[in-house]
Amino acid sequence: MSFTVFPSIHIERGRVVHLVQDQAVAEEIRTDPLKVALEFQSQGARWVHLVAVGEESHEDDFATVERIVGSLGINVQTLFRSVADDDSLECALATGCARLNLGRAALADMEWCLKVIADHGDRLGVSTPVRLTAQGPRVATIGGRDVGDLWEVLGRLEGAGCARCLVTDIGTEGTLSGPNLPLFEEVCARTGMPVLAAGGIRDLDDLRSVADLADQGVAGAVIGRALYTGALSLPQALAL
Repeated sequence: MSFTVFPSIHIERGRVVHLVQDQAVAEEIRTDPLKVALEFQSQGARWVHLVAVGEESHEDDFATVERIVGSLGINVQTLFRSVADDDSLECALATGCARLNLGRAALADMEWCLKVIADHGDRLGVSTPVRLTAQGPRVATIGGRDVGDLWEVLGRLEGAGCARCLVTDIGTEGTLSGPNLPLFEEVCARTGMPVLAAGGIRDLDDLRSVADLADQGVAGAVIGRALYTGALSLPQALAL
């Protein structure tokens, strides 16, 4: 299986933020998402991963993503955490993104989520933010709640024909503490969906460890904060 590096840009009201264990933290230096996207493109990226972190839909989030998509000559994969009905889905797709990942709001209405996955095919994937608990991995949703057992959720998504699954361990997200490799391995063992791995990647060794899972089903890695701190350069990641 091929492996793709996705440099990530998290957006809130037109500015760059980072998600650190599910909390939005402002980026102090590289604040303009379009400038960051153009920088990633100039460094050789073939994809950019844009995340609108708001839990409610805002016109300026859709407009920001549309502006970035229209300014780039590479593919854009988006995640709107607020998309949860036909109207917001239409607005998200109208940005012109090559791929859209549904997020936690969509997972709160699983029947709708499964229906639109079946309707839109390869253009839609799903993001499953994972919270590890004593009862096993759970898929988190808005307000600290969860939508259920990870393995049950993945089984339903795969049954509906979900094209890909973005898996993030919330505990490592934005912490530069290292990726949860056992989680990614177990997800690959339990599903045939291509997996995009996210959370905790801090350096080239971490990325190499994730890329080594390509033959198990990990199709790519989403890298965020490490690229902003300088701990990892995008040209290095792409060369790997």
